[in-house]
Amino acid sequence: MGLFTYFRDPQRVLLLKIDICLLLWLFIAGIMKELDQSATTQAYVTGMREDLELYGNELVEFNTYFSIGYALGLVPGQIIQTKLRPSLFLPACEIIWGLLVLFTYRAPNAQTIFVLRFFLGLLSSCFWPSAVSLIANWYKPSELAVRMAIFNVCDVAGSMFLGALQGALYRNMNGVNGLGGWQWLFIIAGSITIAQGIIGAFTVPDTPNITRALWLTKEEKAMAKERMGSFGAETSKLIPVPVLKRKLGQLVTSPSTYFFVLSFALMAWSLRATSYFVLYLESIVDSDGNRRFSVYDVNVIPIGAYALQIVSAISMGALSDWKQWRWQIGITLSAVYGVFLIVLSSWPPNETALLAVYFLTYAVATQFPFLLTWFAEILRREPEARAIIIAISVTIVYVGHATIPLGAFRVSDAPRYPIGFPLTTALAFLAIPTQLGLLFWTRKHPELQERGRIQAVDLLNGNDMMDG
Repeated sequence: MGLFTYFRDPQRVLLLKIDICLLLWLFIAGIMKELDQSATTQAYVTGMREDLELYGNELVEFNTYFSIGYALGLVPGQIIQTKLRPSLFLPACEIIWGLLVLFTYRAPNAQTIFVLRFFLGLLSSCFWPSAVSLIANWYKPSELAVRMAIFNVCDVAGSMFLGALQGALYRNMNGVNGLGGWQWLFIIAGSITIAQGIIGAFTVPDTPNITRALWLTKEEKAMAKERMGSFGAETSKLIPVPVLKRKLGQLVTSPSTYFFVLSFALMAWSLRATSYFVLYLESIVDSDGNRRFSVYDVNVIPIGAYALQIVSAISMGALSDWKQWRWQIGITLSAVYGVFLIVLSSWPPNETALLAVYFLTYAVATQFPFLLTWFAEILRREPEARAIIIAISVTIVYVGHATIPLGAFRVSDAPRYPIGFPLTTALAFLAIPTQLGLLFWTRKHPELQERGRIQAVDLLNGNDMMDG
């Protein structure tokens, strides 16, 4: 089949448009979010520590203040979008957080960065749950896992870009106009984020139910809504407050909510183990006590691990869509990841073995797309509730991110982390029975998928009413 013939099908044209205008924008925005979020850590090991005299636990505290802001903004951000279009809300937040990142280059001390990091977390908290919700609103089950995987590796791609960018800035821009390479990182990252937010005002299509995207024809808007309805899915819409209250009320009574939230949180907390690879590289010394890897090497070596993670995630996503394996892949990856963490907990004396295991943890730290795809299918009739549950899950995750590293991943414990690695190992294995619990509950209650949470409860109560 020729390329011209292939795209004579209106469905394929529509899918290509969604991939380019929605998925690509989300992917690039996700890269920038990761870059903005992680720039402080990268700057810390590339001159900011010395310039601002940050010789205490400031690095962990930077992440703590960010996590507090992030946790506070997650659920309100999703509730706001039941009344305000994502195409307005998301770009506005992105532009403002881009400004916060840009102005970090002028921060004179740790206290100023604490404030900037808090508000950066608050404003960027809306992005990830909203992106997951938008993807679930536009793609069919046969298309969803690989797109979810592509989006979810945006943070990995962001880390790759960040390492390459900071390495280049350290070599080529350090001292230009009296600014350090780490300061140029904040200037460039913030500027790109602002531009990306402006573009988003034109590319984010909301959902098939309420879209007014200029890049979709009237026929394509109808087709998009029809596509999602073909397998019984509802797509998000702006809803009245009484309906929202009822949906929120039903969330707290459903065991499926708790199984998902626990699975999600345990996975996320276990993945903290991969966050300190650069500090391990920085700690390696030769027989004379000199650092084995230069600042430039510390920035670029993790790129290989990130590339491995991207290939693994997208390959697994394609397999998941082909075989419709969701929980099967998620549980398998959690188990293998836990085994690799056991090795890091034992901390073998061989540096080559440690580097290899660190790389392998990145290859299997890709469980999220499959859990999210599975949950999108479970709550395909309740998109607004699904978005809020995901936001609640991420809130709980960031409460953990704000507190767990303070004791488990202290800077003074780097790089062996005698508390952090055993703890994350236990969390990785605990994520398996919670996923099995979600599987058991949904199989026992198929009406959850067929009718949605609210209508399923009405049915069980003998009241077969619509919720609208």
